[in-house]
Amino acid sequence: MKTKDVLHYENLKTIKYTHLATTIVYARAIAEVLGYSKEQIHVIEVGASLHDIGKAFIPPSILNKKGRLTKEEREIINYHSVIGYEILKSAGYGVNVAEIARDHHNPMSKNPMAQIVRAADIYSAMREERSYKKAKTHEEAMEVLKSARVPQKILDALDKKYGKKHTVTNPIQGFSVRPAVA
Repeated sequence: MKTKDVLHYENLKTIKYTHLATTIVYARAIAEVLGYSKEQIHVIEVGASLHDIGKAFIPPSILNKKGRLTKEEREIINYHSVIGYEILKSAGYGVNVAEIARDHHNPMSKNPMAQIVRAADIYSAMREERSYKKAKTHEEAMEVLKSARVPQKILDALDKKYGKKHTVTNPIQGFSVRPAVA
């Protein structure tokens, strides 16, 4: 089977630019607060921008389903992280970028960069208004992150950057990322 036979272009349209952009911005903010180097932050940004690439290979009938997913459908969607890992690894993006895609839903990941993107991904999803839900406040999103077993130092970094002392109306204003080089 060829890639074009399983790649669902329509799915790329469902991976929202705003979600990817805010995930990148939040991941960068966490990494900066935690003292990561510019090179490490670049890897985190690239990983955050590509973390959902595997969704392009999930059947659109499942990815775009309205209503509750079955257990089997949820397992298929969750497989997007493994698909993304394989794509990025074979494309030469490096172990950290590939592991970010693979582990961005895994609370037990040993890759601290993947943990940062995981937290940024969840935080972004909680803070976004969607057709089926209202955006959560910073405090509500932090409670979700705590229940998702996000490491305390990452919670502290998010709180430092976006907590009560900071009002962020548009986290992607002025957004830019250096181009990814495979």
